[in-house]
Formats: sequence, C-alpha cells, structure tokens
Amino acid sequence: MNDTLLTLVEQNLPPLPDTVIKLRDYIDEKGSKIELSGVVDIISKDPLATANLLKTANSAYYGFSQEISTINQVIALLGIENVKNIIMADSLRSRIKINVSPYGLDTNLFVGNCAKEVDFISSWLNEEDKKLAQTLIPCAMLLRLGMILFSSVLIKSRKDKEFLAALKANEFKNIALVEQDFFGVDHISFLAYCFDHWKFDELLIQTVVYVINPHSAPPSIKKNAYALAIANRIFEPYEGGNDYNTNEALALLKEAVQQDVSFDETNLIKHIPNFKSQAK
Repeated sequence: MNDTLLTLVEQNLPPLPDTVIKLRDYIDEKGSKIELSGVVDIISKDPLATANLLKTANSAYYGFSQEISTINQVIALLGIENVKNIIMADSLRSRIKINVSPYGLDTNLFVGNCAKEVDFISSWLNEEDKKLAQTLIPCAMLLRLGMILFSSVLIKSRKDKEFLAALKANEFKNIALVEQDFFGVDHISFLAYCFDHWKFDELLIQTVVYVINPHSAPPSIKKNAYALAIANRIFEPYEGGNDYNTNEALALLKEAVQQDVSFDETNLIKHIPNFKSQAK
C-alpha cells in the first residue's frame, strides 16, 4: 500500500480491548504451559467479553445440543485458541462502524450477507468436519473486514466517489483489481495483514493468506484455505449466488479433492444458498 493510504488504514484499525490483549499475550507467553484457570480469570473479569463469548458459543454457529453457561464449558468444547479467536472477532465486529457505500453496496444487505456467510460455513462444515467449522467461524466473521476498513479510508480521504467510478468502469467484475490500484492490496490479502497486526492464531493468518490460491497452501492448512475460498466465491459481494460463482465454488471443491483434500460434494450443494446479486 502507498504510504499515505497505509497510514490512513492503520488509523482506522480499531484497537483491541484490554481483555483481549491480556488474553492474547497470556496465551502467547505461556505456550504449552497455559493454565485453564488463568484464561478463565482473564475473561471472567470482563462481563461484556464473558456475555459475548457465551452468546456466540450458544449460537447456531456451533450447534451444541445443550446450553453452555460457563467459560470452562466453552473452553472444554472449543479449546483455548478457538476461544481466543472468538473473543477477538467478537470485539472487533462490535467496534467497527460499517458503511460500504464506496463499493456501491447497500450496507444492510452487505451486513446480512456477511452473517449468511458465517451461517453457511457453520451449517456446511458442521455436518462433515466440526473441528474445521469451529476453527473457521471466527475467520468467516471477519472475512469482509478489509472492505469495511477500505470504505472508511475512502470516505475520510474523499476518494469514495472516485473508487466507485472505477468499480463501475470495471462493471464490478474484478474488485480486487480496483482495490489494488487504490491501496496496493486487495481486501482479502489485507485481512491477512490485519490478522497478523492483531496477532490472531497463526493458523488463521495463513488460512487467509492462501484463500486466493488455496492450491498453493501447505498441506497443514490446505483444507482450511479451500473451505474459506469456496465460501468466498459463493458469497462474492457482487455476483454471490449466481450460477457462475456456484460453479466456480464446485470447481474449487473438485480441485481440492484432486489434491487429496476431503470434501463431500453432495453436502456442499445441499448448503449452497439461493440469493440474488446485489451489484449496482
């Protein structure tokens, strides 16, 4: 990114709450010697973080059969790293003001489709790989964060109309190309930068790095990258839900299978939503 826009973007990156920083730093410092009581103690001192964690854990995203009422239960079911990622994602989502008008998108529809994207990851993968679903849900919650932050920068720098004009000239066909012209990076690649900036789990950082080219991902994260790439194609902000994008998602699944990454095609087809494009 050019220096001016990089500065503007960094000014728009919301700071993490103290609880999130303490939790992240505690986990990083302790490594394999993490004590469950230490994690519980940090989270429990923040009523809002506790409430949001329990709300997310009890949501349809995870599909647990019984109500989860304690932090200990959440950690036992999801693991410490997943809990950290959930708390970080929840805190960021609640602190960001969303206005994607520079992209020519209706903000309410955009927010609704972001929620549907998380629902899709959850419902699709919970039926065949619950662990993968649990890992990717926090990532899916923030998948369009780059667009939100780019929009904020464009509005503040008064380049929003210029950006929208460039998208229209490109017929909204390749937003990554326009983003690269303005920022030097597309919104998915920028998400990886944000995850690294906030010190998310390295697994999530690397997953996002390879969303655009999942075939290049190391074996340890290849399935993660393909799963997120498939969701990214199905829910592409302008052409999401059309036949072309659906076929591209299915092609990605078949490519993954050819690389010994196991996915159930019938299960994916069953969960692909039917919605209209919101391109302007």
